[in-house]
Amino acid sequence: MNRRLNLDIPQNNTFLLPRDILAAADHLIGLKFGMGALDDMNHLKNKRIRSVADLLQDQFGLALVRLENVVRGTICGAIRHKLIPTPQNLVTSTPLTTTYESFFGLHPLSQVLDRTNPLTQIVHGRKLSYLGPGGLTGRTASFRIRDIHPSHYGRICPIDTSEGINVGLIGSLAIHARIGHWGSLESPFYEISERSTGVRMLYLSPGRDEYYMVAAGNSLALNQDIQEEQVVPARYRQEFLTIAWEQVHLRSIFPFQYFSIGASLIPFIEHNDANRALMSSNMQRQAVPLSRSEKCIVGTGLERQAALDSGALAIAEREGRVVYTNTDTILLAEVREIMHLFFLLITEKGTAG
Repeated sequence: MNRRLNLDIPQNNTFLLPRDILAAADHLIGLKFGMGALDDMNHLKNKRIRSVADLLQDQFGLALVRLENVVRGTICGAIRHKLIPTPQNLVTSTPLTTTYESFFGLHPLSQVLDRTNPLTQIVHGRKLSYLGPGGLTGRTASFRIRDIHPSHYGRICPIDTSEGINVGLIGSLAIHARIGHWGSLESPFYEISERSTGVRMLYLSPGRDEYYMVAAGNSLALNQDIQEEQVVPARYRQEFLTIAWEQVHLRSIFPFQYFSIGASLIPFIEHNDANRALMSSNMQRQAVPLSRSEKCIVGTGLERQAALDSGALAIAEREGRVVYTNTDTILLAEVREIMHLFFLLITEKGTAG
């Protein structure tokens, strides 16, 4: 509110002051006469992420209300029958259990974790949805809501989304994005300062990075020796510009910073069509293990880290060569001995394979 109304009220003041009312009225009068700009409803600074913890907190409050009604009814019944209620009769776990069972079983956003392959597990947990209670529907959402917004760069992947009626309504977190305070999406940048030779990384919310000249990290990585002698593409206030290096305030930390994990595993994605990249990122999650797997010839360099972060791999203590595998055993041959790794692969249908 201070930034929007140009005020200097301390952050620890959480009450509405007369200065706030006057500043808001003055701002609205200025908008009436064409001074200032209206808020962009599709900008990420005007949106918040409701995490699973927020939904569970709402369900916990609902369970406490139901527990209160049960306790009140038990006390009224005991008074009516002239009985003394005991704590065991007053407080039960039934309202809490019933509420959470209904939430996990009937809530529109509650889904069973997709475990088709290791990539599917990590991608499924990083999904963002406009759907659900209090959100939008696939039939009423407009094209502007589904479209890519400049504030999505580095926070929401512009490629990895659902196909069909929910296109643009179900997205995926960018590879380095994180959820900050109050549910805002933050993206990392390198600060460029003439006073300091070191590199400092900052996580900025969507409402802060639009005041800086943000250069793309891919062009800087290819031309590190002549950075100060060339013009670079940059982003400023939701516009894409070409500016001199001296005007840059921030730069991206990684060329794949703008994409999700699934899209960052597509080789030469910059030379691919957007629709084909969308289908490729979705088809990767449908892949099943091969009978005889081989190391890929062409990759992006992120395959190893994505596999490790998925938590679905059996990691050997020492390096070696796999000589035999079946449904529950992996034999790893070392220089001096053969080490056994017992690992059971369970699919979501409960069958071993």
